[in-house]
Amino acid sequence: MWDRSLVAEARLSELFSATLDTDADGTVSLEEVLTRAGERAYGVILLLLSMPCFIPVLPPGTSGVVGALMILVALQLLLGRQQPWLPTRWRRKRLAPATVQAIQTKGVAMLQRIERFSYPRGRWLVRNGLMLRLVALLIILLSLVLSSPMPFMNTLPALSVALIAVGLMNRDGYLLLMGSLLGMGVLLVVGLGFELLLQGWRWLRSRL
Repeated sequence: MWDRSLVAEARLSELFSATLDTDADGTVSLEEVLTRAGERAYGVILLLLSMPCFIPVLPPGTSGVVGALMILVALQLLLGRQQPWLPTRWRRKRLAPATVQAIQTKGVAMLQRIERFSYPRGRWLVRNGLMLRLVALLIILLSLVLSSPMPFMNTLPALSVALIAVGLMNRDGYLLLMGSLLGMGVLLVVGLGFELLLQGWRWLRSRL
C-alpha cells in the first residue's frame, strides 16, 4: 500500500524518485505517477513534461505534443481541480526503462541541487486560488509559445514551467513567483518580437 502521508512530507528529490519507482519489468505508468504524487501531482506532471524541452534538438512534433499536454493540465489547474486528469490512454502509458533511468539520475540530481535553496516558504502563494489561476493562465500562454515553430523558444518557456512546477511540488511560493516572473519576461520578449515583425512588414509594404 502506498503511504500518502510519507509522500506529503517527502523532500523534493525523494518525492520525484518515489513517484518514478518502477515495477519488476523496469517501467512505470503515468497512472502510478499520479497516484503516488497525491496532492503534489500538478507539480510532478508539469516537471515531467518540461524536461524533454531542455534537449537541444527535439524530434519533430515533440514540442507540439508537450505543449498540448501542458495546456490540458493547466486548464484543470485553472478550473480548480484537486488533481490533474489525463485520458485513460495516457494514464496507461508506461515510461520505458531507459527513460525512467535518465529522469531518475539527471532529474533527481537536479532537484537535489535545487533543494539547497528551495524549501517550503511563502505557502500562502501556493495555496492562493487566485494566484494558482493566474499561474495556470501563464502556463497556457507559455505552452503556446513552446508549441510554436519559433527557433530557440523551447528552453526558456520550459524553464519557467519547471520552476513553477518545483514551486508547486515543494510548496515554495517564492520559486513559484520566480518562475512566473521569468514566464512573463518570456511573453514580453515574444510580444515585442511580434510587434517588431509587424512594424517591419508594414514598413516593407509601404515601400512596395
